[in-house]
Amino acid sequence: MKNKRMAFGGLVAIALGAAIFFGIRSIAGDSNDPAEVIRIGGQAGGAVAGLGVALIAMSFFIAPRPKR
Repeated sequence: MKNKRMAFGGLVAIALGAAIFFGIRSIAGDSNDPAEVIRIGGQAGGAVAGLGVALIAMSFFIAPRPKR
C-alpha cells in the first residue's frame, strides 16, 4: 500500500455508507412505502461505500506527493 491516507479515507467512506443505510433503515418504518425508502437508502449507502472501495483500490497504485 503506497498511500495510507487514501486507504483511511476509503475506510471512512465505507463506514459512512453503512451509517447511511442503517440510518435510513431506522426511519423506514414511519414511511408510507418502507420498501422504496430502503431501496433508496441502499443505493445511496452502496454508492458511498463503492467510492470507499475505489479509494482503497487506488491507494495501492497512487503514491503520495513527495514532501518539499
